[in-house]
Amino acid sequence: MLAEKKKIKLLIGLIVLVVVLIAVLIIVHAVRASGKADALPPVTPRPSAEVVVREKEVEKIVTVEKEITAEIVQDSLRDAGFLVTEEYYFTEVVSYSSIKKLWNIDLGITESSYLASYDGVVTAGVDLTKAQVEKDEEKKLVTVTLPAAVIENIDIDPESFVLYSEKAGLGNRLSAADFNNSLIELEQTAREKAVERGVLERAEKNARTLIGGLVGSLVDTTEYRVELKFA
Repeated sequence: MLAEKKKIKLLIGLIVLVVVLIAVLIIVHAVRASGKADALPPVTPRPSAEVVVREKEVEKIVTVEKEITAEIVQDSLRDAGFLVTEEYYFTEVVSYSSIKKLWNIDLGITESSYLASYDGVVTAGVDLTKAQVEKDEEKKLVTVTLPAAVIENIDIDPESFVLYSEKAGLGNRLSAADFNNSLIELEQTAREKAVERGVLERAEKNARTLIGGLVGSLVDTTEYRVELKFA
């Protein structure tokens, strides 16, 4: 009886040992399989046909936006209006004299006069509303034709007025009209001196630099050559 009991216990022990070994093998296999799954790179799903079509449409839109036409460049320039590119500062002396006559004889006691000076500035530039732009695809050339530089304004500073001398003649007082006429002559003198001293040439030179940079920011200068000229 004791021998049979020992056999039964030994058999039960072997069965338990086999079950444990099987369980360990199952666990090890599961751990290895999980490690391999984590090591695999993620799979990127292929885009659908609809997505590919939309991507191509976006590329077409971007390409069209990069194609800057001559009209776009011309409108950009004209929107800038009058471009001031040079200023000429001046101090001018203005003199005025008035004397009454009797039978073509000057009456010295009626002479009225004054001598004064003003500061001011002459501004010159280019009217970009008259700019013309042409784009030659064969020559890969963008031509910008600008009007000649002109004087836009002559601004006299009234606070800079300095009176050097003044004389009031008998019965011949100076009027506001006399002062206005002298200022008109002063403006004309300032205009002539500014032109003589090259204000318009400098205005065109500066305009060439500024507008060349503006057009260059709109046009692909690696593909197109930009040429500026004045009418």
